[in-house]
Amino acid sequence: MKYLLFLLFLMSAITPAEAQFRVYPYLLSPASDGIRINWLADQDLASQIKVVKKGNKDTLSFNAQGELLVSLSYSDLEESERKDFPDMFQNKNYKYSIHLRELKAKTAYYYRVQLGDESFSSEFTTAPPTGQRQAIHFITYADSETDPAGREIYRSWSTGTQHPKSTGRPEEVKNYLLTETEGYKANLRFIEKEKPDFLLLSGDIVQGGGYQRAWDEFFFHNAGQFDQPLSSIPFLPAIGNWENFGARNGGYEPWAIAASRAKYQAYFDAPANNNPNYQNYYYRVDYGPVTILTLDSSNGLPDSTDADTNININLSTYPGTDLPDINPGSDQWNWTIAQLKDAREKGQIIFVQFHHIPYSSGGHSLPLTAEKSSGQAGIPMRVYTPEFKKYGVIAVFCGHNESLEHSIVDGIHFWDVGIAGDGFGYSIDDIDPRRHNPYRKFVAHRNAPEYWKGHRLKKGGKHYGYLKVDVEPKGQGWNIRMTPYHVFPKTDKKGKLVKLVKRKYEHVIELKASYR
Repeated sequence: MKYLLFLLFLMSAITPAEAQFRVYPYLLSPASDGIRINWLADQDLASQIKVVKKGNKDTLSFNAQGELLVSLSYSDLEESERKDFPDMFQNKNYKYSIHLRELKAKTAYYYRVQLGDESFSSEFTTAPPTGQRQAIHFITYADSETDPAGREIYRSWSTGTQHPKSTGRPEEVKNYLLTETEGYKANLRFIEKEKPDFLLLSGDIVQGGGYQRAWDEFFFHNAGQFDQPLSSIPFLPAIGNWENFGARNGGYEPWAIAASRAKYQAYFDAPANNNPNYQNYYYRVDYGPVTILTLDSSNGLPDSTDADTNININLSTYPGTDLPDINPGSDQWNWTIAQLKDAREKGQIIFVQFHHIPYSSGGHSLPLTAEKSSGQAGIPMRVYTPEFKKYGVIAVFCGHNESLEHSIVDGIHFWDVGIAGDGFGYSIDDIDPRRHNPYRKFVAHRNAPEYWKGHRLKKGGKHYGYLKVDVEPKGQGWNIRMTPYHVFPKTDKKGKLVKLVKRKYEHVIELKASYR
């Protein structure tokens, strides 16, 4: 009977030839008693959402009013390029947002959003009650860095360690075998098949937060014409350095940084923190026995010192009040310590995400004042490590170096999971010994040897991918497993791509936690 109700629910949707959604519904702020659903249009249209519990005839219905967001407008530069990009929208963004409340915990719901003459249907499941002992599975990655140009770009692919039986990387293979867009599409397809409870993206979401078409491209992948994973998987984003960067629309000019952050804040509604000025930039989500803390690692004070993460962002010139400091005594720091303490007292299994990886051997592994520093350092985020240790944080998920690198510091697992769909960063400590990472346990570029047989790659190498995290009750404690997967391009004898398959890196981390 419940399947018949679902079919009737879907059949009532109208699907016109020309879509009216600019962004299909996507899920944010998952909780045991509710969830937030956002969608966007480029017209001011009547909209309504209907929600029904699986196997139930009762339907909740809410009208949604669109809010015109000028912060999401195309720039004059983007408008001048319109003739070259037929999938650009009208230059208006009406945001619709409904925070569903008073839902039942750990319960599956169908929903349908009506926007003008078009409908979109999907489903979601609410989180279990905080602290409930049950298995939780989630996915984390970073550095999707979407851009329309990614449809044509084959990234430079640095040769990694070779397997003893490898004939060696063919000399003519300088670039990766997939475009950025193809790699990200494939990554999302495999992620959807995992059926995770939620998805983390630890920064560098788009190739320039001030470039509106980069945001359009992200949602084409995640709630649009390419795919819609975020319509059924709750999304927990963190802001990265690219979301502070205007790209072609002003670069790191102070006004462009503010405009870029405004776009990020407009898209992603998060649970409240301790300062409304910093709303949506750092936040906490409890999902059953798991607590996720998301931080904003964009800026440290004093500016342009080794306590700072970005030499291009300065509070003294920033034209706004929404730029938090990372360091001790700041609002973000005080909030983080309070959340860590509270989550530990409640026996939660704690994970943290932010963008700037503190321990790595890649391009951003030197402090700001060091010679040849990238000017965007992760090292200042090490200030949190003693607190993470004190309160029993299991793992920290970051990006930034566009690498897959795993380090263990004081029992805490630090992952650079910057393998979503953009660049191909690699460890460079052999070029610059100052970048040596004594805590490193694995980096794909070195520890997953490429095995070539002529022009055919048999296994190994650095690829696009993700980290799957499984938390499962075991006796009075918990088993936690962290498994890195990658999208592997199978080729024929001539090196031509024939198939994409999911493969597991041989670096699976299993551990036990004994929290009550």
